[in-house]
This record gives sequence, structure tokens and C-alpha cells, in this order.
Amino acid sequence: MRSVAILLLSLGSLTGPVRAQPGAPLIPSPDVSFSITIPINNPDGVVHITPRQWAEMGAVALTGAGHIAFTASDASAYFIPLAIGGWGGYVGYRAATESDFLRNAGFTSENLGPAFRDASILAGAATAGMLVIGAANGNLRFDVDMLPLLVLYPAWGITQQFLVQGLITRRLAEAGLSPVAVTPISAAAFGSVHVSDWKLTAATAGLGAAYAALYQKHGNPWPLGLYHGVLGAEFYVWVLGRNPWQELLGNEEPLE
Repeated sequence: MRSVAILLLSLGSLTGPVRAQPGAPLIPSPDVSFSITIPINNPDGVVHITPRQWAEMGAVALTGAGHIAFTASDASAYFIPLAIGGWGGYVGYRAATESDFLRNAGFTSENLGPAFRDASILAGAATAGMLVIGAANGNLRFDVDMLPLLVLYPAWGITQQFLVQGLITRRLAEAGLSPVAVTPISAAAFGSVHVSDWKLTAATAGLGAAYAALYQKHGNPWPLGLYHGVLGAEFYVWVLGRNPWQELLGNEEPLE
């Protein structure tokens, strides 16, 4: 009973001043109110993942699975245009219906200079390393087949970086996950799409970790996608000794 009385007295003190009239009950002042904040409320600034965002990440996973399946069937030439077109249409729809969609995804000029600077440093270091490897294994060559790759591959690179960085890295970071958790998750997602070759898996996982860190720093995927295409072409030719352009056309001709 004592604890109940204390609780009642505490609640009574929250109601503020009261009006007392002789012979009348105590009536709290009508212009006084109080509120209680429940401690389980979400902290300010924390954005939970919405059902649509979960669906988007699920679609990214399906795209990755499709890439693996089509690559195993030597049908990348069909899958890549389909993926670029499908996701390009989705981005176009969202941009047409939501004025801030492109800005939220990072497809603006915001932080473009610093993003290009850091991505260029990373790309330069990676290219130097691949030049050394290519010279050592005899694959250092500049064939005409590299030209269409350097022109077309960045479009596929930008698509992939939108999927990985824009729909996975950004969502997890906005949901409140620490960069220590977001970065390896993003790297694993990027690397897992290339499981058909362990060298490619290791390289893309490492690049994915660096890209996730840069995206969380600058929030701009443009340079990441462009350099993704350039570095991918160099890696296939100089490190793996493969001709990805011929493979894409169905002619699996290793470089000689």
C-alpha cells in the first residue's frame, strides 16, 4: 500500500497546480497536461528498412543469382543487357515519380570531385598492380577487343554499383549498422556474384570493400561504376588471361 501511495503522489505532482474551493473537491487546472516518453521509442535519425527496400535487396540477390546462372550457361550476352535495361527502367520510373530519388542514390554532382579523386587513386594503384601481374604472366597486351570493353563495360559497372552501393550499402548504413558491419557485407555481396572463379571472387570482394568505404564516405557511385568497368576489363585480360569480349559473343578464346 505504501508503494501505491507513493506512486499516486508522484502522479499527482505531475498535474501541476490545482484549484481548491472550500467544500469542493480538488480539481486539476484544465490548462495543465503532461506526457510520458516510452523509452523503447526509436532514436532520432535511425531509419528502418522498409518493405520496399527489403524487396529491392531481394531483387538484387535474384539479379546476382541470375548472373551466376547465365554465366554458367555461357549466356552472359543475354543477361547483361537484360539486367541493365531492367534496372535502368526501374531507376527511370523511380526518378520520374520521386524527385529526390537520384539525389538519395548519389547520382548527382554532389561530392563528385572528392569521389573521383579517391576512386582515381584506388584505380591507379590497382592498374599498376595488374600491369605488374600481366607482365609477369605474359598477358600484358592491348588488343582491339579491349576497346569495346572499355566503352561498354562501364555501363554494366554503374548498374552493379547502383545495386550494391545504392540498394545494399546505403540501406544498411541508413538502418543504423556500423561501417564495420556494412563494409564486409557489401564486399561479400559483390564478391559472391563471381564465385565461378576464385581469383575473380577475391578481387571483387576486395574491390567491393574499398568501394563500400568510398561510397559511405562520399555517397556518389558515378566514379565507382566507371572505374569498375575499366578495372574489370584490365583484370580479365591482364590477370586472368581471358578475352571477355569474345566470351560475351560466345567465342571462348583465351588470350595467346
